Amino acid sequence: MENPLPQRPYRRADHGAHVLVVEDVAVTREFLRRLLVDNGYRVSDAATGAEAIATLDEGLPDLVLLDLLLPDFHGLEVCRHLRSLEGGEDVPVLVITMDERPESHAEAVQAGVDDFLRKPLLPTELRTRVRSLIRLRHLRTELRRDTEAILTLQARKDELLQFVVHDLKNMLGTLLASVDLLGEGASPTEKRQRCRIEGTAKSMLGMVQNMLDLSIHEQAGLVPQPERISFATWIEQIRPELECITLRRNQFLELNVHPDLEVEADPQLFERVLFNLLENASKFGPKESTVRFQAEPLGSLVRFQVTDEGEGIPADMKDRIFDRFIRVDAHSSAHAGRGLGLAFCHLVTNLHGGRIWVEDHVPKGSRFLIELPLRFWELED
Repeated sequence: MENPLPQRPYRRADHGAHVLVVEDVAVTREFLRRLLVDNGYRVSDAATGAEAIATLDEGLPDLVLLDLLLPDFHGLEVCRHLRSLEGGEDVPVLVITMDERPESHAEAVQAGVDDFLRKPLLPTELRTRVRSLIRLRHLRTELRRDTEAILTLQARKDELLQFVVHDLKNMLGTLLASVDLLGEGASPTEKRQRCRIEGTAKSMLGMVQNMLDLSIHEQAGLVPQPERISFATWIEQIRPELECITLRRNQFLELNVHPDLEVEADPQLFERVLFNLLENASKFGPKESTVRFQAEPLGSLVRFQVTDEGEGIPADMKDRIFDRFIRVDAHSSAHAGRGLGLAFCHLVTNLHGGRIWVEDHVPKGSRFLIELPLRFWELED
């Protein structure tokens, strides 16, 4: 009969862990030391709060056993000092006390205490609490290490995405410049094809710019540069670009702007908001339908409306549609998107102190509405 394999002695994961005992009564301190050493722990001790703080400043233990009634100051000051040290928030603190008042326990928890043991101490209970808390320390450390690794990978991914998006933006800019050199086109067909190329490139450029701006806002905050805009004049200047959006799908664009309307807004950001909303309306509206844009004063506000004649938006999606990466299923690859355009519109509207929402259009379709203050500076009052 073959000899069985030699059995290795069991070694606990917390074997050799460092425990700091802070206790002013010599007999109790020695009792704790012997019990912990016999269970495989390394032990340091301190009889005063000052000694405990000096020990913590030299290096963090895996666990602190803390008496609250110390000769120089209250034991919770030791706990607060521990929590102020780098990495100190991960070190468990087990308070040994005879005080069972709820208000004392509440103060200790606010200071960062993890658990309590009542004197006189039972060795079995002490061993169980110590082992559990040291395991908690290891779990906290592993969780923090894993979290830092995930954040590092995320930062690298975001940096790579920034490089890719920036290069795409430059290439799309070059493509649009080349389209401009082609001219308007001699025939309606050539003009339509030019609009399709230009519109598709601008849609891609808008998506890229949305990604950049949303990322910038997360990292440093996107800051609008408001100007006073004579809206009727401004909308006529960008009308050809807006008409290209609907021309691609043989749709009609109807613009209804109050002739005397003026508003304070960032023209570049708001042009992209308008472009996103019109493109969204065109995408979800049927061919040869009408996309309508309306702008009118409303007291101290200005209201913008973009209306389509599509299938509408389900009720359960209306509160979520402005979240990033949320898309309505349009049942067609031609309607595919990335859920960034409306998120960008929501961001810019909020930065201008306004609000954006969507409602049903009767008899069919959806209506997106934006309300902004007429004067941007009123936000600072």
